[in-house]
Amino acid sequence: MIVLAKETKIREREGIYWMRSSHTASAVSVSFDEANLVSCAGLVPLLRLTETIGLAELITDRVDLGIPAGANTAAKALSIVAGMAAGADSIDDLDLIRHSGTSRLFTGIRAPSTCGTWLRGFTHGHTRQLASATAEALLRLTTRVPRLVAGTDGLAFLDIDAKIKEIYGHRKHGGGYAYTHVYSLNHLIATLSSPISPPVILTAGLRKGNTDSRHGAVAMLREAITLARRAGATGMIVVRADSAFFTGPIITAIRDAGAYFSITAQKNAATQTAINAIAEHDWQPIAYQRPIFDPATGEWLTHGEIAETTLTAFTNPTYNPGRAVTARLLIRRTPHLVPDEQGELFRVWYYHAVFTDTRFPLRTADEHHRGHAIIEQVFADLNDSALAHYPSGRFAANQAWLTLAVLTHNLLRAAGALTSVFHAKARTGTLRRQLITVPARITRSARRITLRLPAGWPWQAAYQGLFAATHRSA
Repeated sequence: MIVLAKETKIREREGIYWMRSSHTASAVSVSFDEANLVSCAGLVPLLRLTETIGLAELITDRVDLGIPAGANTAAKALSIVAGMAAGADSIDDLDLIRHSGTSRLFTGIRAPSTCGTWLRGFTHGHTRQLASATAEALLRLTTRVPRLVAGTDGLAFLDIDAKIKEIYGHRKHGGGYAYTHVYSLNHLIATLSSPISPPVILTAGLRKGNTDSRHGAVAMLREAITLARRAGATGMIVVRADSAFFTGPIITAIRDAGAYFSITAQKNAATQTAINAIAEHDWQPIAYQRPIFDPATGEWLTHGEIAETTLTAFTNPTYNPGRAVTARLLIRRTPHLVPDEQGELFRVWYYHAVFTDTRFPLRTADEHHRGHAIIEQVFADLNDSALAHYPSGRFAANQAWLTLAVLTHNLLRAAGALTSVFHAKARTGTLRRQLITVPARITRSARRITLRLPAGWPWQAAYQGLFAATHRSA
């Protein structure tokens, strides 16, 4: 049991000693009067990283709102990024970087109301300016932190998916009811990863709540593949997506860009005919290293069978003129087990088909496609951070908020890559807890600031490694 410690004074011979006892709780009082404390000392190396890539100058050069509220745009953008890194998920939460000693560490911190006014000054064109700055920032991060995109020069995975985010209040611009019957906004993101590096976000776009998942996917894929090449993915790029993106225009755009595709095939007559034509002896057993949860059935899958055939898709000349594609169709089937008193009369299978033009062996290609689930981890990280909800009633302001959340995510990924192998793949919440929200007391001697952090901090070595990596040239 953990209880408040009590300090009692005892007398032993000539000396007076203090004894700490955990058996009896003592009275505790609080006082908010320490002007030299900061709660987020990890912002020091993180913002030093932004200095090394010239982020402030980049935003100043590329983002111009053209209104009085747009003045000092870099200071406002970086105030939001710092707040997001520390855990802010709303405009009011940005106040958490404006306490006690933070003004001694950083200059230019803006109030939440000022940042909110700045966000509401955005239009669609201004969000594109900000997205351009974010993309360039990612390229500079990959140069500064090569581990961020390690392995993408050989094999890189570009994942794309849409996420429905519930919103509240009918005054939010763009709100609508999605197929889930939830009043929401909808964002589409594309990520870049490799077999040895976690995903960074290449680009993101906000759409209305009732927008089809495929809307804008072609343009985003073209932009993302180009950016991935510039970021160091000079080898094979495989675009992975679910069945919502199984369309002729999307696959044509992927192939025109020189990339490969691995996309879940829609269940239709053509795919079902191809599956039915597979001979029973062509199925190969496969076991999963870890049980896989199937949300469609609510079962945990430990084994299944795989096979492959070919499929010619998008043959309708009206909807897909000149877009017919013949490629591999990989099928994974898993048993549906419903134990009852009668037992199993015959085996029932669930089928999952993947349309791909890669040349990997069957088992490798199946494993690579299942790796598409990594984008759900990115969505979870964003939900655990700035995208817990969209803070503004204006659509363009929420798009700018999304873009800054992407920038913050990539900065945290870069900071983790600079820290250790473990932190390079850690979740955003872990990075924030271990490296960012570290309390410290500020002392100053001989015109030099020293941060005095908690003794015995479990991740002291990790923090010192990040601090040294970002201050190496200082």
